[in-house]
Amino acid sequence: MRRVRLTLIILGAFVLLTLLDFPLLHLFYHKPLQHIENHDWYRLLRIMGFMGTWILVCIVYIAHDRNRHRGLAIFLSALFAGMFAELLKLVFARERPVSCGEIQPGFYHFRGFFSGFQDGSNLGIPSSHAAVAFGGCMMLACFLPRTRFTLFMLALGCGITRMLSGAHFATDVFVGALIGFGCARMMCYFASKHVPDLLPRYRSPV
Repeated sequence: MRRVRLTLIILGAFVLLTLLDFPLLHLFYHKPLQHIENHDWYRLLRIMGFMGTWILVCIVYIAHDRNRHRGLAIFLSALFAGMFAELLKLVFARERPVSCGEIQPGFYHFRGFFSGFQDGSNLGIPSSHAAVAFGGCMMLACFLPRTRFTLFMLALGCGITRMLSGAHFATDVFVGALIGFGCARMMCYFASKHVPDLLPRYRSPV
């Protein structure tokens, strides 16, 4: 019953964001973007979706923690989330909302399922940056549960920067976040079953 309720909530949220995609796009996206992209807060949030950030976190965590598998788990959660998001982009093949600095006219622009394998440029759903950010942040939250809210806000902030730049719709970010949550949850489940010392006090990120 819990899973059914969660599925309905996710579907309801996706439908709601679909209705809000274009209003939110016009609310968030403004050009030129230099006055936003040059701010340190924007750069900080943006790099939460950069794999290099999680490689560094992995290295720092391995140096700090006696159980080196924790750092590796954080890196793998972000990596798998990003890879899965990139794969789904090629499958869905829905274009980004902004092309050449202009919001594309009309409704969503789909190239056709699986056509992204022929041309993977300018594809939007899901946001791989959001997937990486949520995958890394939520896995880290498993080890540092008291920082869960802060880490969630950092990941959410990364998703918002992608909307500010016009690279993604809100639904792109939402699906990317779901992928990140899912990868972190699966990594936590795997760790609790096969590496008991990894999560002595197991807490799911969702």
